Amino acid sequence: MNTIPLSHFFPWGKISDDFIVNILCEFADNGAENIVLDTSWEKRLVREPGFYTTLLSWLRESGMKMFECHGLWGTAWDLNITDRPRRSAMIEDHKLCMAYAADFGCRSYVMHIGAYDCYYKNTTLGEMRALAVDSLEKLIPAEKLGIVIALENSFEPFNTPDEVLYFLHYFNTPVLGCCFDAGHANVMAKKPGKDPAKYASYMNLCWKNGVVQEPDAFGKLAPHIVTCHLHDNNGYEDQHRLPGTGTVDWKSLIPALKQCPRILSMQNETNSASQHVSIAKLCRTFEELMKF
Repeated sequence: MNTIPLSHFFPWGKISDDFIVNILCEFADNGAENIVLDTSWEKRLVREPGFYTTLLSWLRESGMKMFECHGLWGTAWDLNITDRPRRSAMIEDHKLCMAYAADFGCRSYVMHIGAYDCYYKNTTLGEMRALAVDSLEKLIPAEKLGIVIALENSFEPFNTPDEVLYFLHYFNTPVLGCCFDAGHANVMAKKPGKDPAKYASYMNLCWKNGVVQEPDAFGKLAPHIVTCHLHDNNGYEDQHRLPGTGTVDWKSLIPALKQCPRILSMQNETNSASQHVSIAKLCRTFEELMKF
């Protein structure tokens, strides 16, 4: 069985700079080696000239490395944003962050296709696809940086596994891959006994009260998975809980992920702040998880 590097998320944007090295050292002291370059730090790299050297010093002092990067995301940065005056600036922000990610040694740059119009507008699937294609055409030269753009599956109509596959097949390039989000797949999973009435209200809103479940997200995406987000939930809402506290079948999923032909890494995406999980417990849990 392959040994796949693991990287950890942490809500750095909630922490004072004075304590960041302490927390990085907590990860190191609990056996962790890698963290994820997250959106809060990327925003600072874009907006604060000089933050690059600050971040380098934090890593040097703690001995931690950044192995993966979650790209900028949200209404200002998703691939299919319909804020047209913003789109050119969005592309430039991503290009800058991708360059930083490569410089730090990250192997992939995870991106959201986008879903906000599912909630607030009646934009068609075709329109949203065209916007995402336009964005990717401008970003795929990431090949020169040596990183893979990893499209993340989520739980709205515009970023289902089939939509991820649409873009992977459209471009057919090794510069594009998939970030398999285990929690999102679990929300969308079609399982015996699953009651659609229990879905969180935002699920019914974005699907217009007609949630379409997915019987085999992993099977569809496995050939293209380069990295993954590992977190748990109850199957009805995106909770980002610690693995083992929800309904994801980790004993089956982890060995299957290790066999994916393009896999580069795995990422802990537990929301440790909202779940009140200590760094020690986080590291212990994932150390055991990686043994499956």
